[in-house]
Amino acid sequence: MERSSQYRIRQHWLALLIALALLGSIVVYNLIAMRQRIISQEQQRLTIQARVIDKNIERQLEATSLALEGITKDLPTLDPVQSNKRLSVLADAMPGIHTLFFTDATGNILAANQPALIGRSVAASQFFAEPRQHHNPDTLYISPPFKLATNGYVFNLTKTIPGHDGRFNGIVTAGVDPDYFETILESTRYAPDMCNSINHGDGLRFMTMPYLEGQIGKNLAVPGSLFTRHRKSGKQENIYTGTTYATGEYRMAALLTLQPKELKMDKPLVILVSRSPDAILKSWKNETIFQGLLFLVACIGSAAGLVLLHRRQAQFEKQALRAEAMVQVRYELLEYATMHTVDELLQYALDEVCQISNSPIGFYHFVDPDQQTLTLQAWSTRTLQEFCRAEGHGLHYGVEQAGVWAECIQTRAPAIHNSYAGMANKKGLPAGHASVIRELVVPVIRDERIVAVLGVGNKGSDYTLKDSEEVLYLADVTWEIIDSRRSQEELKQANELLANHARIDYLTGIYNRRMFDGLMTAEIARSYRYNSSLSLIMMDIDHFKQVNDTLGHGAGDHVLQKIAELISGRIRHYDIFSRWGGEEFVIMAPKNDLSKATELAEILREAIEQFDFGNGLKITVSFGVTQYCYGEEPEEFVGRADTALYQAKRNGRNRVEIAEPPVVLSENCATEEFVQLPHIEVTS
Repeated sequence: MERSSQYRIRQHWLALLIALALLGSIVVYNLIAMRQRIISQEQQRLTIQARVIDKNIERQLEATSLALEGITKDLPTLDPVQSNKRLSVLADAMPGIHTLFFTDATGNILAANQPALIGRSVAASQFFAEPRQHHNPDTLYISPPFKLATNGYVFNLTKTIPGHDGRFNGIVTAGVDPDYFETILESTRYAPDMCNSINHGDGLRFMTMPYLEGQIGKNLAVPGSLFTRHRKSGKQENIYTGTTYATGEYRMAALLTLQPKELKMDKPLVILVSRSPDAILKSWKNETIFQGLLFLVACIGSAAGLVLLHRRQAQFEKQALRAEAMVQVRYELLEYATMHTVDELLQYALDEVCQISNSPIGFYHFVDPDQQTLTLQAWSTRTLQEFCRAEGHGLHYGVEQAGVWAECIQTRAPAIHNSYAGMANKKGLPAGHASVIRELVVPVIRDERIVAVLGVGNKGSDYTLKDSEEVLYLADVTWEIIDSRRSQEELKQANELLANHARIDYLTGIYNRRMFDGLMTAEIARSYRYNSSLSLIMMDIDHFKQVNDTLGHGAGDHVLQKIAELISGRIRHYDIFSRWGGEEFVIMAPKNDLSKATELAEILREAIEQFDFGNGLKITVSFGVTQYCYGEEPEEFVGRADTALYQAKRNGRNRVEIAEPPVVLSENCATEEFVQLPHIEVTS
């Protein structure tokens, strides 16, 4: 059973591990899928925001490009005053335009929205040098951001002014104010960690939102940066996750190249929208922690539950084994009881109880019906051999004289004393009694009456309620067997008494007439089967009525008993002696012919005549003897002996008369004994 239990436990743990592994796999799969979903959704969202910025800036660039083209076309018809006014009106009408002016072919500003700029030379500026070097009236030149005297950064949108001969004749340019793009970038930020930026195609950062110190004007076109990777990919849109060069932070970034074909921009703008992956995955991490904790709780809970289950199962199995042991002990006690006495059974039962309860001391005593008296009955083998020398078997003493263990009789419940020495009401122990450390005593109750008590003592540890339950069970079983044994013995005695009453005369102790009739039939059949003699002696006490009348029936009974004793002592063990009725007796003598039966009758007559029945009382008996002859009925056989008896009565009593069997021609009417053959002997 232990091996089977261990195998079952291993199977349970294996099943739990498989279930937890499956559950864990599902959790991990869901978390991975959830992470991928969040990342995919965030990538799409960042891309959408980049496109929103792209569309807004593209419209601004288109408007500015158209304005620059209009100025270029109107220049031949404008004088300086009109030009300045026209540029001022356009600059005010176009949001995001910081400065608006045009130059001659040498780079001198001829007209501007800001009068302070007129006459200045911008020949050294990149936004002038690049268009002059690559003159194309259709191209919109995007200058790299540059720092103003006010520490602000701008970039210029420039168109070239062709001369009459098509050669380079100056530029018309608009300085883009970053404040305009600030609104666009801020409106697309949907998370605090989100950072939007506009970057020149050459890598210089124009602006960021939110503002980051030291980021404006920083060159992103370095090897390995997200900007460089995007530009090298040749794609308009990209999503990257990695460490950004500008800030050194780990970011998820959507990069979009702004360079519409319609605008014919010489350099693109690159829009970069990014978020921190930690912030993006914060909810996922929280969910991961939550599900991880739930899974951990599930693991701990299921493992703890399985441990508790195994403990409960172990307890149940232990209880089952104990119960099985109890049942086995019961069967052993029942079997033992069939071959041993009650005292031996009690001692054997106590040995079993002591073994189960780990107790070296055990006793079993009966409680008398008055509930006030104990009968000391039995002790365990070890108790008698090692501990207790006090005499007591069969002794009776009052319950009030017993020790504290008798408390179970008053309370009618098990008594547990785990600290006997500390009990104030203990009464001490008789000479030769073992010392008591702790004890457990249980009452056996039947029909609301305590019939016995069983006690054990000196267990190595404290007695428990479980001990009391087991000891009580075995005490009940022992009493049940004893009570059953007593009932069986009483029933046996009653049956024997009934059987004796059916075949034995209750006064004389010899066969009665009913038994004699049955035996006579059997003996007649045996006589014929073995061709042996069979004689019958019938006798009657002379003047027996006078004995009863003068001396009383007690004297008459005495005479009958003594005559039965006298005759029983003088006949063979297989002769059948019976009281026929009243003062008449009958003897059936197998293997005796008429002459031998007559001799026996004479011997008996003389013995009775010479016997003193007390107080000088003398008794005589008359006898009638006959022999059986084959073929006659038992009634004829008995009748012939009875006739001889009455002949003896008529001839003066105290004598033996014979009745010859009838003369028959059959060889089966035996007159002498032949060779002895096996025969059935009947004892009185």
